[in-house]
Amino acid sequence: MGRSKELSPEERADLVRRGYRSIEVWIPDTTAYRAEAERQARSAVEADCAAGLEQLSDEDPGTDWCKL
Repeated sequence: MGRSKELSPEERADLVRRGYRSIEVWIPDTTAYRAEAERQARSAVEADCAAGLEQLSDEDPGTDWCKL
């Protein structure tokens, strides 16, 4: 089974008969998403440090994203 365009008419009819419907799902590019999340986390830490809030910030926020 693949994308709806790759299904035969019989396969599609079987899925519809069983209660399935075709949908399209868009997900973020995880590489770009993680890079942007890391950039924002580092930016937040830098802002906290500039405001004198060192004790409240994670010193290495980029490593938190690798734990997912």
